Amino acid sequence: MKLHEIKFRRRFSINPYRSLRLNMGHMDFFKNWVDDQRGDPYPVLRLAGDVKERVADGKYVVGSSSGGSVCRLLGSFFPWNTYEFTIDTLKGASVGLLLCGDGGEISVVLQEDRAMVLCSEKQVEFEARVQKNAVFAVTFRTGGISLYLNHTLLGDVPLKTMLIYRKESVFEHSSVLMQTELQAGGRCALSGVEWYLCGGISHADIKPIRYEDGTPLMEGGRVFLTVSSRTEAEMYQSVISWNPTLCDFRMEGALFFDVGDGEWCSDVASSVIYDRNSARWLIWMCSFSHGHVLARGVSHEDPRFGVQVIDVRPMEPVANASLTDFVGVEGDEDPDLLYCNGKWHLAICRVEPQTGYHYYHFVSDDPFDGFTFADRTPTGEKTGGLFVKTEDGYCFVCGSDFGSRARYDVYPLEDFSTHERLQCDYDDGGFRGWGSVMLLPVGGRRRYAWITFDRHNASSYNWSYGNLYVFDSDYIKREP
Repeated sequence: MKLHEIKFRRRFSINPYRSLRLNMGHMDFFKNWVDDQRGDPYPVLRLAGDVKERVADGKYVVGSSSGGSVCRLLGSFFPWNTYEFTIDTLKGASVGLLLCGDGGEISVVLQEDRAMVLCSEKQVEFEARVQKNAVFAVTFRTGGISLYLNHTLLGDVPLKTMLIYRKESVFEHSSVLMQTELQAGGRCALSGVEWYLCGGISHADIKPIRYEDGTPLMEGGRVFLTVSSRTEAEMYQSVISWNPTLCDFRMEGALFFDVGDGEWCSDVASSVIYDRNSARWLIWMCSFSHGHVLARGVSHEDPRFGVQVIDVRPMEPVANASLTDFVGVEGDEDPDLLYCNGKWHLAICRVEPQTGYHYYHFVSDDPFDGFTFADRTPTGEKTGGLFVKTEDGYCFVCGSDFGSRARYDVYPLEDFSTHERLQCDYDDGGFRGWGSVMLLPVGGRRRYAWITFDRHNASSYNWSYGNLYVFDSDYIKREP
């Protein structure tokens, strides 16, 4: 049965708002490290005035009879971390963090009635109301800081100061301190301090990690996906796993990219392929941070798990080049890679001056170079294209059209001049979603799953979409 003849039925839709995370560190309150003389996990780096500290009953408590402050080391800084404080008591005191590095000091603290960001660039404060068991979270990015209280946004602060922390040589030599300041009679009690990579407020650009022939890579009954983790502003490339029989997503890793200048870039829209023939992980991505062109790189280690940086090589722009040339073109997006019939196939979403985005299909004997033009999509405005391995061969599925609701086109691999449409019972209500359709085993059967997203923004940031949608196919193949 052809893919366009199959009916997809919506199983669920979700927005895993700030619920996906990778643990990057935490404070432990099980041992009394305040008074212990045989270890120093969180050393005091700054101390002023009269401060009394204790760790007992799973809490860190600090107070002062006449006023004072104390700063203890949490650890090294990673510029996409979220720092979270679970507060039992905050009276006549402030608590938060102090970032110390070549970019100068940045202080982010919470008081009983306000939260503040203080640095040489600006000073900003937001209203807050702290009650017992409050959760105060600070999310960094290389263009600013977002503050949350009880998982609700207090405010977002753009900071040019943060741009220097893209440099590996800067953030690796920076530190984060927990800082507490107390008025006379002030008291602060914490039951938790942790830091992690947050999976974002919304998600987009979902694509399965596959073998070279387009087969989705599965381990332990889980599919692995690259996903853009969208924050209040900006984004980064996360890797999640999904049990396709459940609503069960786990954050497994995060990918960052270096084009050779020593900066870690949070670029997205990655196509990750494990080539079994060369035992290499092949990666194509969009280098939004360096000219908005495509780039490619190799990893000999598994990039799915933990925080990874991939060294990539951008495509070089050429003056007066044609859109059918295999060169860097400003605006290129959403690449996809496949090996079949003895050739590598690369799809590039390339903008045409008059008609918008179209997919250009290139073929080569090499996964990274030497591509020649084969075909292009002639109608609509495309995005999120995926080479899909089906029981009948290969096709190419992509979202289409700003002006049409949830239109998904299906093209034969060998002919982009003709297409059909993907069918579903209840669509995603959005526009230009992603055609991430996968043929997956389910026990002794096989069926298609389709995961996509809408473009409902979660913040004023124009690219802060979206919600996730999962569909199952009516078609089920029973294995003999």
